[in-house]
This record gives sequence, structure tokens and C-alpha cells, in this order.
Amino acid sequence: MIAELLKLGSFILELLRLCILLVLTLLVLGWAERLIYQLIFGQPVYNWSMGLGNLFVFFMLYRNHFQFKGWYKSEKNKKLTLLTTRIITVISIGLIILPIGLG
Repeated sequence: MIAELLKLGSFILELLRLCILLVLTLLVLGWAERLIYQLIFGQPVYNWSMGLGNLFVFFMLYRNHFQFKGWYKSEKNKKLTLLTTRIITVISIGLIILPIGLG
């Protein structure tokens, strides 16, 4: 009973940590992208595709790094395969630079 409550508590803490990491990651990446686009094009550019690309980046970072540093420990936690990581990286970069082709 106590072990299940402890596991539930660590799961809830990990969900809270995941939400905080998601918000911080999206804020930092969005800020950096706007700054870079403003330096290159003279105006900040932001598009829905950049947000989606940033979500892919966060997913990859979480699955390959952040999940192993948190409170919730499980034997089911595994890193993404190298091929999956490369595919997600290419897709996210494509989504992040898509506004250049649209604008």
C-alpha cells in the first residue's frame, strides 16, 4: 500500500516536472528562434509550424535525457532509437525553418 502511494506520488511529481520543463523549453526555443529570425530578416517571425517543431524537440529531449533525471523510475523508460532520433530531428528542423519558405 505504501509502495503504491509512493509510486503515485513520484508519478505526480514527474508530471508536474514534465509540464514545467515543457513550458520552459518552449519559451526558450521560441525566444531564440524569434531573435535569430529578427537578426536575419529584420522582423520576428513565428508560425504554428515552429511551435510544432519545438514540441518535437522537447519530446526528443525528454525521451533521451530528461526522463532519466526525474523522480519517477520505471524499467519501461528507454531512449529513442538512433533512427527515430534522427527522423524527429529532421522533421523538427524542417518545421522550424518552414516559415522561411512560406514568407
